[in-house]
Amino acid sequence: MLYSILKPLTYIFYRIYYKIAVKDIEKTPLSKPVILAPNHNNGFIDPVVLATILPNKIRGFARGDIFKGRLTKWALNSMNISPMYRMQEGYSEVKKNDKTFEECRTLLTDNKTLLIFPEAICIQEKRLQPLKKGLARIVFQTEELFDFKKNVWIVPVGLNYSNAKKFRSKLFVNFGEPISVKEYEEFYKKDKVKAINDFTKLLEKEIYKLIITINNKENDELVEDINEIYLFHLMKERGYNLKDIEKQYYVRKEIAEIVNYIDAENQNLIKSLKGKIISYISQLQKYNLRDHLLHPEIINKMNFGKFILDYIIICFGMPLYFIGLAMNYPPYYISKRFTDKKIKKVEFYASFYANMSMLLWVFYYGIQLILAALFFRSWIFLGIYALLVPLTGFYVLKFYSAMKKTFGHWRLLRLVSKDRNVIEQLVNERTQIITEIELAKKEYQSSLE
Repeated sequence: MLYSILKPLTYIFYRIYYKIAVKDIEKTPLSKPVILAPNHNNGFIDPVVLATILPNKIRGFARGDIFKGRLTKWALNSMNISPMYRMQEGYSEVKKNDKTFEECRTLLTDNKTLLIFPEAICIQEKRLQPLKKGLARIVFQTEELFDFKKNVWIVPVGLNYSNAKKFRSKLFVNFGEPISVKEYEEFYKKDKVKAINDFTKLLEKEIYKLIITINNKENDELVEDINEIYLFHLMKERGYNLKDIEKQYYVRKEIAEIVNYIDAENQNLIKSLKGKIISYISQLQKYNLRDHLLHPEIINKMNFGKFILDYIIICFGMPLYFIGLAMNYPPYYISKRFTDKKIKKVEFYASFYANMSMLLWVFYYGIQLILAALFFRSWIFLGIYALLVPLTGFYVLKFYSAMKKTFGHWRLLRLVSKDRNVIEQLVNERTQIITEIELAKKEYQSSLE
């Protein structure tokens, strides 16, 4: 019941929290028994995103230790979630997985779709954790029941967040080629353990192809800074649409691979890049600027007349912006304050913020409609108000983005008039960084030839 109610709501709200793009979902054979096998780094968000984009009702699994209390068990089951126990919860608890595995086999027998995270852990890193063997065991045991005639399909999925925690960041959902264990039939009958191990390694390899990977954790911040400085430069060089999330994924993946290669082959260049970027970013922070303001095309187009025009437009749009805030923002404000204070694990930050915002907004929206009905006492005016609330909410998102850009240009203009040498120094530092990134890219591309 909750699954059917929450699916359309989360579909809308998650597309407010994230800008989402999906590739190759049509490869998933939804009329057959299927197990979705994605990477896992964003708490409750990961399974819900997949549930909203697939037409099939999927069965998911969560840590067994949260299935405590009748209400919790009912709610989770109503959302189509079953328990999966881990070794850290104790051997006696892990034995309960026999019942879960039996449920999986039954569902696959009925051609249902399952969602199993093969890492069996949620860590917010751009690295795939070693896969556990539970998924492979479920598949092979199911096939064994049918003498390998059921043909269960495993679909690797890559969930790629530009910044999983951040509101309005990007998510690229990358579906891979479905995998069948049919070719492992004879192998499994001879050596079950080795067949399960080999299949798990194959699945790990296939998921790895679908995600952005930074090999060295110490380079995480470096890759993000290079994305900030170089992503759109490289996209323009390739002739890509700058707003295309799929193309952004390809470029982000290439940047990560460049850093991985240089980290292994040219430590001097890595150290030089880190030093220059740390200095540059600290200067930007000092003057409250963002890198995109120093793009050559932005500086070339910058003039006081255009800023005045943008400022006037912002002023005229401000009253509607404040109305939209009053109608929509309080639930988000309360949720953010609560999440910032209570949620310490980054993997669950967005899960609490997004879902709490959604539930509080629905409640807040309902209260507004009741008050509007009592005040207007007209179905027509109530309908108009009901439409105005979400419409002004979308206006706030667009207006806020435009307002940030205008104020950013204002800070840049003010700094130019106050101390032009600072801007020239920043532009020069940025040019040097891009030159070194280009050198790293050239070394990486030469290695591929």
